[in-house]
Amino acid sequence: MDRIKEFWHKSNLIYLTENDVSAISKETGRKAEEFVDTLYDYDGCYVKISDSGHKVILDLPVMKSKEDTTCVYYRDGCTIYSVRPIACRLFPFRVEEDTLSSGDIILNISYNPTCPGVGKGHKVDKRKLENLVVDQFLHRTQDINPHVQRLNAAGVICKDARIFRTLPGRRGKQ
Repeated sequence: MDRIKEFWHKSNLIYLTENDVSAISKETGRKAEEFVDTLYDYDGCYVKISDSGHKVILDLPVMKSKEDTTCVYYRDGCTIYSVRPIACRLFPFRVEEDTLSSGDIILNISYNPTCPGVGKGHKVDKRKLENLVVDQFLHRTQDINPHVQRLNAAGVICKDARIFRTLPGRRGKQ
């Protein structure tokens, strides 16, 4: 059990959706800026424009971590378990995205082989796991699309703009 606790305690790359941020804020009474980490100053918008509209930067939010790399909500266990982010509910599974030359995105589900709990406990329902992954991807897409559409309608994004993504943010320390 200590090995699992130590592993979970040090696993800090937790991507957040707007729903995650909202639920955590409501549960804890903390402002998003206190626990959300992004490369740019967090303002609730995950889309940044640079290079006179030729670059669209997706600055996806992650959970801040403490100096020792642990999640800001980990203290002898998860202190926000009832509203934990989708990424935490997926653990020890992870999703890696591959973008094809056609622009299609393939979501590959794998697991962290160093997790000491792999192979123990109940067998994972594949359909539930796939639904959770799709849910996370759809939430992120729904979080980003209104910002891109608004900026595009305002003429801020050039037709030949390239899309970049920050990964994973600057991992601010508490």
